[in-house]
Amino acid sequence: MITMQKLGIGAVQFIVAIFSGYCFYTSSKGLYRPWHSYTLLSLLTLNILLSISIMELVAGATYWGLALPFWYYSLFGLKKGFIFSAVVILLSAVVILIRTDTNIFMPFRTVFNFTLVYCSIWLVCHIYEVQNQKTSKFLRSLALQDGLTDLQNRHALKADFRAFHNSFDCLHMLIIDIDHFKNINDKYGHDIGDSVLINVANVLKECVQGKEIYRLGGEEFVVLYIDISDMEAYTKAEEIRIAIEKSVFYSHKEDIKLTVSIGVSSLHPDHEFADFLRAADQKLYQAKHEGRNKVCS
Repeated sequence: MITMQKLGIGAVQFIVAIFSGYCFYTSSKGLYRPWHSYTLLSLLTLNILLSISIMELVAGATYWGLALPFWYYSLFGLKKGFIFSAVVILLSAVVILIRTDTNIFMPFRTVFNFTLVYCSIWLVCHIYEVQNQKTSKFLRSLALQDGLTDLQNRHALKADFRAFHNSFDCLHMLIIDIDHFKNINDKYGHDIGDSVLINVANVLKECVQGKEIYRLGGEEFVVLYIDISDMEAYTKAEEIRIAIEKSVFYSHKEDIKLTVSIGVSSLHPDHEFADFLRAADQKLYQAKHEGRNKVCS
């Protein structure tokens, strides 16, 4: 016999089905919003808890609750997945214990078995998500880091530009190019050339207070400065040029002295990344045209 309680469960299930279709449609159209996941999982959780409280235990409604940790961790990540999973196991245990339609021993046995299996699945999901986050972090570092110098790479530069462009009005880019670097590779070999690039990167780390240092490719490096004036950007570029000029880079045969040319550009409101980079590049070409070992802004 269908009761009002079971009709209520059916209504919730109908809403879940309709909203699931809505979420699928919005995701396929690129209109997904975070609240979609929260609403869908809240409805699913409510449906499962109602089923556990109303349906007969032998009907197996409790089994659906075992899938919740997987959904929580998949959609919400480590921290929120842990919190939601903990809340649901407590609510499920309370709902089963307060049932009055079974003998005194049945709920405790059900709670024990349900909790044991639920916690096992919860543990597996938690361990998997921990490893998944570690792997994602490692892969992200590989994707955004230059393998030779351990500086950030061009992809990281683009990502940081987008973040800074939306947050700061004043942004300066320095493009630093090692003068006559091809001659170093030709004379000493590529191993020494790589060593020189690493040492230049180390000098940049000493000169720049921050992590906004990037290897653009080859012998070109980029530094971003936030919220400084044009004069300050020029002064910092000069400090970098002088520091590299004063440094001595060693090879097995002789000491290597380097100079760099630096182009400085400031961000304009209508600049995209390519425009910003092109402006600094033009200043770099000007520095090289004027004899190298110069800063042009």
